[in-house]
Amino acid sequence: MALKKAAAPTTFSEKMHQALALQKAGDIEKAQRLYKSVLKKAPQSADANHLLGVCYRQLGKPERARQYIQKAIDIAPDRAPFYANLARVFSDMPHMEPESVLAVAEKALILDPTLIEARNLKGISLSHMDRKTEAEDIFRALINEHPRFVDAYRNYGILLRDNKDHDKAVYFFDRAAQLDPSNVENFVQRARSRLEIEDFKNSRPELEAALKLFPKNGDLAHEYARLLFKTGESTESLKHAEFAAKNDPKNYHKLVTLGVHYHSTGRFNDAVVTLDKALDAAGSDLPAASWNKALALLAAGRLKEGWALHKARFEDKNSSAINRQFDVPEWDGSPLEGKTIMVWNDQGVGDALRNASMIPEMVEKDCKVIVEAPAKLVEMYERSFEGALVRKGQYDPETLETELKDYDVHCCLTDLPQFIRPSASDFKKRKSPYLQFDRERALELHGRLDNPEGKPVIGVAWRSGSLAAWRSRWYLSILEIKPILETPNAIFVNLQYSSKDKEIRWVREGLGVNMQHFDDLDLRDDMDAAAALTACVDLVISANTSVADLAGALDVPCWRYGSVHSVVLLGQKNPPWYPSMTYYRIPPEKHASDIVPRLVSDLRAWLKAPDCSRRLKRLGLE
Repeated sequence: MALKKAAAPTTFSEKMHQALALQKAGDIEKAQRLYKSVLKKAPQSADANHLLGVCYRQLGKPERARQYIQKAIDIAPDRAPFYANLARVFSDMPHMEPESVLAVAEKALILDPTLIEARNLKGISLSHMDRKTEAEDIFRALINEHPRFVDAYRNYGILLRDNKDHDKAVYFFDRAAQLDPSNVENFVQRARSRLEIEDFKNSRPELEAALKLFPKNGDLAHEYARLLFKTGESTESLKHAEFAAKNDPKNYHKLVTLGVHYHSTGRFNDAVVTLDKALDAAGSDLPAASWNKALALLAAGRLKEGWALHKARFEDKNSSAINRQFDVPEWDGSPLEGKTIMVWNDQGVGDALRNASMIPEMVEKDCKVIVEAPAKLVEMYERSFEGALVRKGQYDPETLETELKDYDVHCCLTDLPQFIRPSASDFKKRKSPYLQFDRERALELHGRLDNPEGKPVIGVAWRSGSLAAWRSRWYLSILEIKPILETPNAIFVNLQYSSKDKEIRWVREGLGVNMQHFDDLDLRDDMDAAAALTACVDLVISANTSVADLAGALDVPCWRYGSVHSVVLLGQKNPPWYPSMTYYRIPPEKHASDIVPRLVSDLRAWLKAPDCSRRLKRLGLE
């Protein structure tokens, strides 16, 4: 016997009952139709207006939702849930001020102080108004009184994350994910906080498990892409970044992530196009996109365009550039006759070494040049740039305001290329070497080298002092450079700043290689010592660090290895900053250890006919 079809609801109460059941079951559109049919006959039904408004909110139409819920309030102004849902609608409106949400939530609480959703919305509003302590009290009270109310955990986690208290935030996001594993937002928020504290070990399995639950969720794919990028797996993470951006093509955060991925994998023009899309999607200034676009343009060899955007680094929160504040104008490239210009450094030692190549050309202009250098480079700058007044940077480290004002204009060293190196051909004007070492100190160190047979001298540096996970793939461990150090017919000198005693001991005792190491030299902070020792070698083999930049500045031949998107390349085969430097590109899917065989092969070939005359001439021994 065929089952009889359930009769359609006919009475007001039947329609309301069925509509509510459909709404709770997630069949919002059917519920919406039933509420509308009720309102045709009973337009003054407060409940029908209210619940139809809730349907519109659930369908992502907050303005329509506001109209119906407000009508319900006009009909029955004493219903606390109506105000709570109106506050929820207001919170969905991107341009609605948190004060408006708070006012409606508080109306609900006047009518019913125990209403959970109204308390929750009040806490969210207070968080957005920077009244964090009051918001925290509300969320903690909700969690204590209603330990299974998921939103309180998630919203408290967001508050903690905004306060940079990511360890605590992870706990509350994790609790929310346990209580409600059907809400993907709990997993996304947890991943974001784990990334902030670089808890890659726990984040990876959590994200992979979440992606099995929500394989088509672009937010999760985005977080997974960011995680893999941070662990140096940019080739693998690219597909997730592409999926996330395709899934949400107007989300500028995801477009920036994708642009950075294209840049890191050597697809520079794709990066520029994608970052332009991010800027369009943002509809306003987006420093992260502009700064990364500048880097992509420079990597593609589009120097004029890249230098023009380079100042965006000062606005990008992820940039480490020091944005000093001045009362005098910034130099715009106009003539400087009779004026004084002060140039200053905003980034690390490697950048200061590299960009110093333009100081001689500034000195040749008809003006007075003041150079404010990192403290560890002042002595070397003074020796190298006779026509300039060199001093340590003079500024308040907290306000970044300048202390001395004995100049007419200023310019950051990093921004000089806009006027001095606008094209690749302009690098041919550089002087080489442009930095001078302490010859007396170099001769003393050269005399201490254990090299009775006069073998070629190779300086080595294998890593940076910063061992962030995403950078480690471009560096070698002391174990991985073993084949280089075992190359016969050469002696090796340690140029690695901050090298560890156990590394040196392993080379000597484990390999039996007498890598020359000077315990009394501080190669990190005594740059004069580092320069003097670098002058004592015939060839430097170095990771992409300031060791290589120092070798280039001294015109010591250098084999530098690093990523395909290194800032030193500027679209050229080898760094145009240094005529004596050869660059070994590590493909995005590879590790630095993969190019060691090539380095060993090239070194063996070089040692068949080594040129030691440059070292001897440099030291005045020839």
